[in-house]
Amino acid sequence: MTWRRMHENTANPFGRIINGGFSGICMILVLGFSGCLLLSSCDTARRQSIDKGTAQPILSASPNPVPAGDLDQQLGTTQISWNAGSQAIGDLYVKVNRSSELFLARGSVGTLNIKWIQFDSLYEFRLYAKKRSKLLASLEVTRDN
Repeated sequence: MTWRRMHENTANPFGRIINGGFSGICMILVLGFSGCLLLSSCDTARRQSIDKGTAQPILSASPNPVPAGDLDQQLGTTQISWNAGSQAIGDLYVKVNRSSELFLARGSVGTLNIKWIQFDSLYEFRLYAKKRSKLLASLEVTRDN
């Protein structure tokens, strides 16, 4: 083999495959198809892990802080939304200032309108796995003065 031919083969490693005609084209198609399958299976695995509930728990309040609004109005309103993520069921509790926790709702996903947010109080909403076995998320809600 001449130096020029060796240089051509090393400079373009796919040159021999492409110059091989039909078998070269088949090899390129097989490699391309294998790459697509690999990428597709990775995406499918990612989607299945999300569908199986490996998502993180979510707990949010809107608005937070609750606007002061009219000072003559003693109570404000916020909407609490939750998603227990990978847990089948979530239990939502609230702790107001230093009081003990109060049960509000149960469900894997939900929203709840809270119409009793007062000035100068701290509301800590807590999302637990069923029967308070594990704290999934917590959120503090206040009202502007």
